[in-house]
Amino acid sequence: MANLDLNELRGEIDEIDQALQSLIIRRTKVVQAVGAYKDRMIAAGGKVKVPYRPAREARIMRTLVERHEGAFPKTALIQIWREMIAAGTRLEAPYTVALGRNADGLDCWELARLNFGCLNEIIEFDTPREAFNAVEDGRAAVGVFPKPQLGEAQPWWVHLSEQSPVRVVSKLPFGGRPVGRGEDTEGFVLAAIDLEDSGDDRTLFVVSLSKEISMDTVRKKIADGIDGSVILGFSDDEATDRRFVLVDVPGFFCNRTNAFQSTLDAQGLRPESLRVVGAYAVPLAEDALS
Repeated sequence: MANLDLNELRGEIDEIDQALQSLIIRRTKVVQAVGAYKDRMIAAGGKVKVPYRPAREARIMRTLVERHEGAFPKTALIQIWREMIAAGTRLEAPYTVALGRNADGLDCWELARLNFGCLNEIIEFDTPREAFNAVEDGRAAVGVFPKPQLGEAQPWWVHLSEQSPVRVVSKLPFGGRPVGRGEDTEGFVLAAIDLEDSGDDRTLFVVSLSKEISMDTVRKKIADGIDGSVILGFSDDEATDRRFVLVDVPGFFCNRTNAFQSTLDAQGLRPESLRVVGAYAVPLAEDALS
């Protein structure tokens, strides 16, 4: 390269660009073949779910970062793949993102656009309930909601019931933050899809406790019983003496509710109920992107 002049270097770039575009065209044909396969499944009476695989995407992004070298920024590399994946899923099926706000009007528009690409439609809703309903009844493929705040009014996570297929399936940002507006926001993605182990995950569950137990006591006992656990939110049921607590624990433990129940019983909390409401791939650390 050191022996090439400017025109020769630009010619080299043009050649590489053409090779990259050829690979994108090839990749798109494979994606279209996937879509055709799913169409045949539907025609045969099968049910095709939302074309969103956050655990698979997480594995792809981790591999990209691990094998990357050179001066090209890792966050930009991730964004290139984000756009390709988003464009591909749009070829498979209509893809709309429901954007939920919290009671203070905070949303995650920038994170939603970064994660789901420039082509997919983002529909903003005034209340968490409206955005949740859009995901639940299929008007939106996914929903993006702000990270819960302790003691907030109308928290969105209380709608994650056993009767609903909607679950938390990923956390944003996964790799790289927006610059400027929204750079400090965090959020969760909800979708009516199966939970999948990415290899490095955390699980969310909601526990119902007596309001007679103080939140300080709840925090201490859950921390003592489950290493690395974090309480993300709590909400009191005005009609009963129950308090619902959203807990985030390390690991993919979607089939371990009995173990959680036993742990909390041993700590003296004796929850009335406990249910898994989601799981997500642990986002890439900042130092891994530097």
